[in-house]
Amino acid sequence: MVVLAAVGAVAAVLGGAAPTGITLVDAAYVGAAGAALAFAGGRARRVSWLISGVLALWFTPTSLGRVVAIAAVVVAVWAARQGRRRSLGAIVGALLAFVLGDLGSGPFLGSTFLLAALAAAPILASGLRGMPTHWRRPVTVGLSTWAAAAVLATGLFGVSSLLATTDVTDGIDAANQGFDLAADTEQEGSATAFEHARDRFESARSKVSGFWTLPARLVPVVGQHARAVQVVTAEGVALTSTAADAARSVDPSDVRLIGGRLDLRVVERLQPVLARTERAVDRAIDRVDDARSPWLATPLDERMDDLLTELADTRPSAHTASVAVRTIPELMGADEPVHWLVGVTTPAEARGLGGLLGNWVLIEADDGALSMVASGRNEDINTLLRERNVELTGPAQYVERWSRYSPNEFFQDVTLSPDLPMVAAVAADLFEQATDERIDGVIVVDPFAIGALLRLVGPVEVDDLTLTGDRVVPFLLEDQYLRYADDEVGRVSALAQLINGAFSSFTSGALPGPTTIADGFGPVIDQDRIGFWWRGGDADELFELTGLDGEFPIPTSDMVALVHQNAGQNKLDTHLRRALDYRLDIVGTEATGTITVTLHNDLDDLTLPAAIIASNDQGYPLGTNVARLAVHTALDFRAARLDGEETTVERDIAFGHDALTVLIEVPAGGTRTLTIEVGGTLDPSSYSLSLPQQPLVNDDAVTIAVTVDGTPLDLPPSLDLDVDTVLRPGGEADPIDR
Repeated sequence: MVVLAAVGAVAAVLGGAAPTGITLVDAAYVGAAGAALAFAGGRARRVSWLISGVLALWFTPTSLGRVVAIAAVVVAVWAARQGRRRSLGAIVGALLAFVLGDLGSGPFLGSTFLLAALAAAPILASGLRGMPTHWRRPVTVGLSTWAAAAVLATGLFGVSSLLATTDVTDGIDAANQGFDLAADTEQEGSATAFEHARDRFESARSKVSGFWTLPARLVPVVGQHARAVQVVTAEGVALTSTAADAARSVDPSDVRLIGGRLDLRVVERLQPVLARTERAVDRAIDRVDDARSPWLATPLDERMDDLLTELADTRPSAHTASVAVRTIPELMGADEPVHWLVGVTTPAEARGLGGLLGNWVLIEADDGALSMVASGRNEDINTLLRERNVELTGPAQYVERWSRYSPNEFFQDVTLSPDLPMVAAVAADLFEQATDERIDGVIVVDPFAIGALLRLVGPVEVDDLTLTGDRVVPFLLEDQYLRYADDEVGRVSALAQLINGAFSSFTSGALPGPTTIADGFGPVIDQDRIGFWWRGGDADELFELTGLDGEFPIPTSDMVALVHQNAGQNKLDTHLRRALDYRLDIVGTEATGTITVTLHNDLDDLTLPAAIIASNDQGYPLGTNVARLAVHTALDFRAARLDGEETTVERDIAFGHDALTVLIEVPAGGTRTLTIEVGGTLDPSSYSLSLPQQPLVNDDAVTIAVTVDGTPLDLPPSLDLDVDTVLRPGGEADPIDR
């Protein structure tokens, strides 16, 4: 019997129940319960074996549990024929100890304990009655004593928790106030609020972690609650203490350009502070998650779930800030001067990355100080490229796909690829070969990003115009051609005044703090209208975290993307409206889809300057938008029709998937419709749809309909497509995970 009781103890422990969360204590409790069940089985009547076995079979949620419970029932039935044997009862008890030790989490607090108790009750009750009298009394007294001690320990912890409730509430309120003040760059008030929150959490922690609460940790179920409350209050102390130290250490308003210089000493002082903050958040996530348990009451479990959600939302910001202060010194020339090439594009004449590259600026960063070294037009680089007979080098995919358009002779076309890392690598190489200037990093901006810059640095005077952040966008897209219709020299001079004025203010003036800059540039970053690249890849993580990497995605499931180039050599893409309609049916794993793209040219004035509506002597009628449209799809090409008539497509493999290109002429006021049939294999259980958006003047209108075996997927009914998105069934449109 002793051996079988030991087997029952081991079997129960293997079930994995953790009523207190303390490994050794749980093993003792569960092992004792298993031994008691096996021992009682040897004393119980045979009918109780059968009843407990059937109940365990009914309650167990696992396949292994059902197999073991069936084995217990079989032994009980067999014993009914063989006559009563204590060893058989002990075997049944040991088997049931394993089954009842792992009943899952259950629908409510204590449900699994109640089910286990209900299943074990027939054997335990019968076994207790079958004990000799001189055994029964000590067992009863021992259990009663333990129960009384457990009630006392639970009462002490309950009173302590009630006394700590106000402290925890005040701590949470003070911490929220600290975060709000920090967002408003009120450092002194933020630090004071965090310190008050720390004191309140410390007061709560001392109440729920005192020596008088230690016995509660040994009480099943109550011990899990005690541990959870102690962890939450301890992490509250750690987090608010770290936040207070961070607020006291460095004022974020000091991390800004003043006179074109960023004080890198301030940035370096932030490195250990923000590293500690990130570690504190990570530690809190790990400890709070580890303290969660199926033994917790629903209200506490929900509060811990809310806390984990808040911490998870905080972690990306903490990580990004830590990465930023580690990376920025290198980008700002901490060890040696570095050169940034800034390319200014215009989506009025579309290219894959957004628009044709018109002007450029060369900026030097030396120990945190910025200076504008040079600036010019694409024609300046074109002349040097041709004089030096520069060859096109760079990423193999870029060279293979775009060399036919000779970006090594026409620098304005370097943005043909929709992938910023490819474009930047090629642009840096071409610029270096043309000018003998080393390029360490590349920044690409469009008119909307220039507008965001002017809202920060102030307006720029161009001839008799005052260009503000709002006025500069229409000026760059179209108004420049209207104002200087017969004065190309004047137009080029005006652009030089604008670009030089904007970047001169940036490199010599004072900028606000990082929060204001992030708010100002946030929309254009979301729309991929500004992107950064750094040679060698050391800053890749920072750019990816901040959405500045501009990398064209490789889909993990399905994707549709429209990428068009203006082949008319005009500025008519200001008047182009694109609409995408995607219908996909998945039957089993076989997918068939229809991609319908509608291009509408809303131009209604054929008297506009030739630079806007002509085609640079290509012979197209005035006002014709000539779009070289590439439809990127993760599925296989089947057929294509243009305005209902079968058409041919140029098929390339780009970024691991099909890019289907068609040349489409859209007359002024006209509409053309391209329909592409696709098909292939998709796993509906993990389906997601990537929709990377080309940063053009006008946003696309998008309609998506996906069905699986005839049932529509619950995709978001309306989409904000200013940003690259991934759609998942039943979810919101989330930023794409590149």
